[in-house]
Amino acid sequence: MKVSEISKILNKNFQGEDFEVKYIREIENADENSITFLFDKKYDADKMVGLLISSFTPSNIKYRAIILCEDVKLALIKILELFDWHKTSNEKFISEKSTIKENVEIGDKTTIMDFVYISKNVKIGENCLIYPFVYIGENVKIGNNCIIYPHVYIGENCLIGNNVILHSGVKIGSDGFGYYKNLKIPQIGNVIIEDDVEIGANSCIDRATISSTIIKKGTKIDNLVQIAHNVVIGENCIIASQVGIAGSSKIGNNVILAGQVGIADHTIIEDNVILLAKTGANGYIKGNNIYGSAIPHLERTNYLRIINIIKKLPEIYELFKRLSSSNKETSSKNS
Repeated sequence: MKVSEISKILNKNFQGEDFEVKYIREIENADENSITFLFDKKYDADKMVGLLISSFTPSNIKYRAIILCEDVKLALIKILELFDWHKTSNEKFISEKSTIKENVEIGDKTTIMDFVYISKNVKIGENCLIYPFVYIGENVKIGNNCIIYPHVYIGENCLIGNNVILHSGVKIGSDGFGYYKNLKIPQIGNVIIEDDVEIGANSCIDRATISSTIIKKGTKIDNLVQIAHNVVIGENCIIASQVGIAGSSKIGNNVILAGQVGIADHTIIEDNVILLAKTGANGYIKGNNIYGSAIPHLERTNYLRIINIIKKLPEIYELFKRLSSSNKETSSKNS
């Protein structure tokens, strides 16, 4: 792809040569034939690159061409999309090695690869790409433009929206962990995944006991996340790896859960909350705030004060010993 073509895609003018860009490289490994992106003014090595995308003109980095953009991250996304192999299907293909039961509807330009198992009464939309060894249970509905990677399980009666990506090993609709003493409580609900959701590898979302476990539109879930039965997660949330969300918790919109956050059952989290890594959350958490890594959760400012005091504890203890010794000496002299 030529520099002039990339310039048109970004809707920005370029300066320098109009050469053929061969590949994308990170700035540290860039060469004269690559396109690369400069995010930080601190990086200003004396080197030569091909096409440089930056918000400023660097002093030491040399380039064959440069495109100046206010938002380099957005430019990166647009360029990566050109090279991205994670594409939905553009042709209808159903492998003879797949198993498709009765009354299944498969939309136009959807690809079903080898060894996919599709149970009866399933509906799959258009432009979907379903990789080998996917299991789709009875009465499942899948929207348009979905990508479902190998070894994904989608249990009976679950609903998947449009533009959903399920990475390898995702389990949607396994039984919720519900017991009365040692008696299993049947889990007859389902899971609803709304539009534009992406779920990372080996994450599990349990079906509800009676109603629905719901992941609302635009939410992104990392690898190795456990979401228990009856949980509702709001729109445009970000959930990092190894987060565990216990049953019947309700999470608002635009919430960020950092790595290894643990949320107790029946917890309610309002909109626009950030829980820092390893925070243990329970009860009712007010919105528009950041909470620190503690059990139970604390407001970030209080948490940082406590951590700062903990760091000073050895000095405080030594001071306490000196004062205590001094008081004993004074008491001894007075007596």
